[in-house]
Amino acid sequence: MDVNRRNLMKGALTGGTLLALGIPAGAFAIPPRRAEKFGLLLGNTPVDAAFAAGFRSAAQYSAKGGGVMAAGAGEGNGSPQVVKLKGGLLSDYEIAARLLEKSRGTRWVAVMDSGSAAVFTELVRNAGARLLLLGSHVSSDHDPFKQGIFPDIARLRHVWAAASPAHTAGAILASQLIGNQGSFSITENFFSAEHSATQAQTDSATTDGFAPGFLSYRLDGPDAIHLHCSGLSLSNGCESLGWSSAGRWAPVSQQAPMHGAIMGTGRPQSAGWVESVGYAVMAAALGTGALQESCSSRAFVHRSALGNRGERIDATEFTSFVIDI
Repeated sequence: MDVNRRNLMKGALTGGTLLALGIPAGAFAIPPRRAEKFGLLLGNTPVDAAFAAGFRSAAQYSAKGGGVMAAGAGEGNGSPQVVKLKGGLLSDYEIAARLLEKSRGTRWVAVMDSGSAAVFTELVRNAGARLLLLGSHVSSDHDPFKQGIFPDIARLRHVWAAASPAHTAGAILASQLIGNQGSFSITENFFSAEHSATQAQTDSATTDGFAPGFLSYRLDGPDAIHLHCSGLSLSNGCESLGWSSAGRWAPVSQQAPMHGAIMGTGRPQSAGWVESVGYAVMAAALGTGALQESCSSRAFVHRSALGNRGERIDATEFTSFVIDI
């Protein structure tokens, strides 16, 4: 099986990510508590610098009034604590363990390579920490030959498991990536669909026109599912995710203008896709993720009309965490 097709199937369901890391659903914090401090743990990966740039950008935007930062979130001059494992997690295992044990009251954002992610998960368990958000991020390089064989495979694929829509990264990441011309897919599964009554009353308003170029659909049932498509039909969007298009999918929004609500809010636009992930994950940690829909699963799928002519993308894979200690 082609590596791109294998990675697509691997990332189709968040449950597969949890199974691979051995994480039970009960490890997620429901409901999340209010954070006192924030920190960034870098696992010595090739994406550390770009991810950290996005993280800092989100923190700075929040501190300037662009979002709601928890009291006491910053340290020093308002900057969250940043720790880099210079030898990687396997070499600095004890350093990471002590850090988690001694940082009670801290909400940590972490980035690890796929091999270290399972080890880090054990450290999180041992420290009695709770997960808010777990993401698997996969990119494929721009190989015209492979794209010709599998034209529907997105170059960027993101799969998240989240405690609830109150801490979600998908909508912000989608609004950042859609301007880079390349295709992508983002899937989110929520262990609790609950969020504030006020937000529930404004779901329909926020859903309509939240990001440029998306059409939104809802599949009602015991667990509602939302799908946001850009550049492809509902059936093709479902097919690209491995979802069934059968059932009573109902449209819940019209196509947004090219300068939609999210793009006009003044949020900084990231320089590259990894930086965008770092920004979106920190925004989720802060609880400022847009489009908090009441659903158990949702996805954002974008197929560029220009093909994969956006930023240069090399093949890589990494895992992101948001945890409460």
